[in-house]
Amino acid sequence: MGGVGQLRDHPATDRDQTRHEQDQTWSDADQTVSDQDQTWSDHDQTASASDQRSADEDQHAADDDLAAGGDRGAYDRSALARERSSRDRAAVSAVRDESAAARLRTADERDQAATLRDRGAQGRDELARLHDLQDDRDASREDILLRAKRDRARAAADRAKAADDRTRAAADREDAARERAEALRHRMESADDLRFATTDELTGAWTRRFGLEEVSRELERAHRTGASLVVAFIDVDGLKQVNDTQGHLAGDTLLRLVGETLRANVRPYDVIVRYGGDELLCAMPNLSAPDARARFEKIAAVLTAADAKHSVTFGLAEAEPADSLQELIARADADLLEARHSGQSNG
Repeated sequence: MGGVGQLRDHPATDRDQTRHEQDQTWSDADQTVSDQDQTWSDHDQTASASDQRSADEDQHAADDDLAAGGDRGAYDRSALARERSSRDRAAVSAVRDESAAARLRTADERDQAATLRDRGAQGRDELARLHDLQDDRDASREDILLRAKRDRARAAADRAKAADDRTRAAADREDAARERAEALRHRMESADDLRFATTDELTGAWTRRFGLEEVSRELERAHRTGASLVVAFIDVDGLKQVNDTQGHLAGDTLLRLVGETLRANVRPYDVIVRYGGDELLCAMPNLSAPDARARFEKIAAVLTAADAKHSVTFGLAEAEPADSLQELIARADADLLEARHSGQSNG
């Protein structure tokens, strides 16, 4: 009989070892999940900090606008601040998306662990029943029943955690979607503010401050590469008389027509600037002076064809290696004055 008992004990010992290894595996999994929870907590803290930084940027931008009293130069600063805020929100949205995906993966892992624990509990129940059939009433039977009960409790806890992970993942996705929409809205507002600050509302040209910066960049590029650059100085003939005799609405209409005609007859990358009340500049890279003159003679002819009273006078200057922006513009202006004094209207 003793030999039979020893033979019976070996499988039980093996099963105990297997259960011990399973318990260790589940313990390791619990530690991994705990580490992941801490990582998500850190991500949430980072996201919260970014949200606060974005809110601060927006507030600073709003304060800047208010303090500026509508000054157009301030719109550029506030637009840049909003752009940074928009990028922050987009980054936070990406973090939350990643966090949501990780939580869903771990929720699946917890469900799988819960299933394994249920199976372990069922196995222990079966083992307890076998002990009953064998009429083995020693203490190990109670241990088996307690383990089965404990495994069911831990499986239930795992399923509860998995459900919580899914809920939090859904919330993360909602937050990420909301923040992406908010980032897009801020980006659009930033672009609108920048357009307002840099674009003349009547002609559609660059405003003087920002436009001269663009012309300066074209001049620096021409100096650096040796490429040609021609600047046209354009005067809208008789604009003051139109304003005085027909009203400023008629003058605005004339300026819109000039702006539209210019944009339709130059290249998309040529730089048009509203330089003054009735004056515009146009910087044309990689174009010769004769080609530029032919282009502006056509523009003048188109305007006169639309209305015989509409005309422009223009002067041209081609950039030289030592030119500053002021010198280049001054030469184009001098060419315009020479054309006007000679009595040869470009229109």
